[in-house]
Amino acid sequence: MQIQVRDDKNLKKASAGVTLPERSRSYSLCVKADALRFAKMYQDAVQTYLQALMFDRNEVKAYLGLASAYKYLKEYKKAINILLKLIKIDDSKDEYFFELGVCYLSDGQPCEAIKYLIKAILINREHLEAQIQLAIAHELVEEEDLSLMIYNKLIETNPDFLKAYYNKAAMLMGMGDYMEASRTFFQLIKRNPDYYKAYLGIAMSFDKMAKYKDAVRYYKKFLELKKFSEDAIFARNRINELREEHFSKENRFKLV
Repeated sequence: MQIQVRDDKNLKKASAGVTLPERSRSYSLCVKADALRFAKMYQDAVQTYLQALMFDRNEVKAYLGLASAYKYLKEYKKAINILLKLIKIDDSKDEYFFELGVCYLSDGQPCEAIKYLIKAILINREHLEAQIQLAIAHELVEEEDLSLMIYNKLIETNPDFLKAYYNKAAMLMGMGDYMEASRTFFQLIKRNPDYYKAYLGIAMSFDKMAKYKDAVRYYKKFLELKKFSEDAIFARNRINELREEHFSKENRFKLV
């Protein structure tokens, strides 16, 4: 039996004649558009995504990127129209329905947002951000009970998902239930003692309940973590107001 020895020169010559398929023109334009979008050059990104769609009307990457660029430009109706076209091409991705729900929410259409956020969750029940946005949408249509149910379920099943605690507590404050709001904020800082917004929430809750001594204490705790923010200005001013209104005689509370 004769063994044929491979000729490296012939192999290289044959390989040189083989051309790998190039990425499509639309895909290449999408890559360029993505770079523009990440650089926050949204108008340029829009034009490049549109060029990509001229080459391929079914390029899902172009639709998703274009919708995202429109969203950052706050042109929500345009983003919605693009996403509706996208899900006609591919309705299997939770990401597409989630983005559509968020755009409807940003456009002031919470009822439509609910419909598409639910579809995103049905595709991916672990999509925590979709559940948060769904709770917000229910709150906007004055269905606070449904919002609370979603937040409570999120906290029960994902106890380290801190956003659920914060959003729940903020909603409770909006409902005027300051005691339960403060309890939820305390649950949050038990999970993460550095979550500075929770201290401000506790302080404001105590303030609303006329527990001024406790309010000042937690305003100060907030300031210890976040001295140089816009909220810090509010906290300092509120401490001064409370000191003048309620503690002028004792004058025991000093600004940090």
